[in-house]
Amino acid sequence: MKTLSSQDYYFSIVAALKQKNVPPGGEEMMEAIIAALPSGSRKIVDFGCNTGWISRRVARAFPQAEVIGVDENQAIIEVAREVARLEDSAAIFSCVDTAALPDIVSEADVIICGGSAAFFDRPLDLYRMVARCLRPGGLLMDCHYVYDADAPPSLRQEEKEMFGLGWVPDGLNDIVSVHQDAGLSVGKIKRLPRFHFEDSAAARLARDILHTVPKMQELAQAMAKRRRLISKLAHHRHPYLLVARTGEQMIAEGLTQRERAKVPVAFEAVTSNRHVSARHPTVARRSFWMETARAVSLQGAYS
Repeated sequence: MKTLSSQDYYFSIVAALKQKNVPPGGEEMMEAIIAALPSGSRKIVDFGCNTGWISRRVARAFPQAEVIGVDENQAIIEVAREVARLEDSAAIFSCVDTAALPDIVSEADVIICGGSAAFFDRPLDLYRMVARCLRPGGLLMDCHYVYDADAPPSLRQEEKEMFGLGWVPDGLNDIVSVHQDAGLSVGKIKRLPRFHFEDSAAARLARDILHTVPKMQELAQAMAKRRRLISKLAHHRHPYLLVARTGEQMIAEGLTQRERAKVPVAFEAVTSNRHVSARHPTVARRSFWMETARAVSLQGAYS
């Protein structure tokens, strides 16, 4: 019998249980993605779509757009298609090898990476490929967790091994730099409140049932172990949405060349900590100049 990698094992659990996949930040991130999508978008690709929750939400919010969910995992795609049929969703799903994606997807207005980049060993190659699939001026909406400087290395290593992660970015600057090296211009960075997964009654019941089924105890134990790790990680990271564009830098008019070099992105901050309710975030609304100054200081803080 073929031994599954940790990544394959993780996705086999997701597919078998038909889990609702959420991007880093959950519902808050989904709302941020919907708000940032250009109203005239005609072709939107959900890259690494998993079981298709993002795709279906986007298709519902943008009925005029062609929404395509793509993933390398056939079992995941089958689940996404089944749920889409049940929900009568207009989103379509395709099992696509990542290397062949530019041959299948082209001239996309928007590509969404709802956390999928973390599963690739060579992020620069990934973002170059994504850039080739976008039309000139097209947008990449990229979701990540960015860890606090004092996050325990042991937790991050356990996460990498348990979920089969390929790329563990070393701070916000690391993520931005890879985008820029791939020819993408990061124009907006949004930090969201710390996100804690809710252990639903349905999830607890599923684990309890699995514990009683022969040969399924290992799966139930793996699920519980994943849940415990996610709960620990939640105290050490913030979800981030980065919006990047192909082509020219998205810099406000009127900036001098020196100012362009000093201020690469406009940073939209959502103030939060573990004591603030995620349902009522306080949004810091500032002028462009104040935001860009904040961007410079905060980028260094997450390196």
